[in-house]
Amino acid sequence: MLIPTYKIEYNNKNITKDVSDYVLSIEYSDYEHGQSDEITITFEDSENLWNGAWIPTKGDALRLCVGYVGEQMLNCGAFEIDEIEYNAPPDTVIVKALATGIKKSFRQPNSVGYENKTLQQIASEVAKRHNLTLVGEIENIKVERITQNQERDLSFLKRLAEQYGYIFKIADGNLVFYKTEKLISAKSAKILYKTDLSSISLREKTSHAYKSVSVTYKNPKTGKIVSATAKNDKCVKGDTLKLDSRCENKQQALVKANAALQKGNYTIEGTLNLPGNPFLVAGLNVEVKDIGHFSGKYHIAEAHHIIDKTSGYATSLEVKSC
Repeated sequence: MLIPTYKIEYNNKNITKDVSDYVLSIEYSDYEHGQSDEITITFEDSENLWNGAWIPTKGDALRLCVGYVGEQMLNCGAFEIDEIEYNAPPDTVIVKALATGIKKSFRQPNSVGYENKTLQQIASEVAKRHNLTLVGEIENIKVERITQNQERDLSFLKRLAEQYGYIFKIADGNLVFYKTEKLISAKSAKILYKTDLSSISLREKTSHAYKSVSVTYKNPKTGKIVSATAKNDKCVKGDTLKLDSRCENKQQALVKANAALQKGNYTIEGTLNLPGNPFLVAGLNVEVKDIGHFSGKYHIAEAHHIIDKTSGYATSLEVKSC
């Protein structure tokens, strides 16, 4: 029988044995795009240790691994304590931490004009500004000018990534940029049968399926029109989405059209709950079988790994069809 386990490091010291009697639950939330990974640890505090001598400080370092005794564990990465919450009765302290790299400066409005830069150069500049390492493969798309006007770096990168068909996140000191299409088209990491799942909640939204996406932009100074259309050959009854989005050339227009098409064609989405599986993380694909019309390939947008003192280890996946 598999026995759930975890390892907690606090300021580079393994404190697992010291705190295990007090840990009520641990949750690791792994997000593919647009926000920081998080961990939440709930401690029983009837002895007032966590609300007294043991109280941590905002910004202190945590590192977490979860899994099963004797098996390979999931390294959740490095985090910094962001919030400490006390509740009573019963006395509990909840410690919440964000992935290392999400600093205050990332949340402050910033105004920058980027001229004659590639997407990779723009992402690299932001990464260097926050002492992060840029990870991922980014197409050689040159932008004559893009303006970040009183916008947080987090929001700016999220917007930039979505416009050009990428996922963006910050994890373990890295600024991650990956092409969404490559992740979606990758092979499934695991086959899940109906009997493997604790519960299933999937919903189909056919109204969001597009047969094609057209992007058109008229330069107000030159009057020149740039346009491109991306088509989904698998979709017969879908609508055509028309977008007016700033594009300097046909390459940019086509990339933006493909990004919008990909985003709009997640026709099925929902939640899959199953016994804890440390190998399932955001960004992977799974094949779900034995559920009729809803069987097929799904992309993991979020993975939540929860170890509870009473109920054990469980994994919850937020998925989209692909």
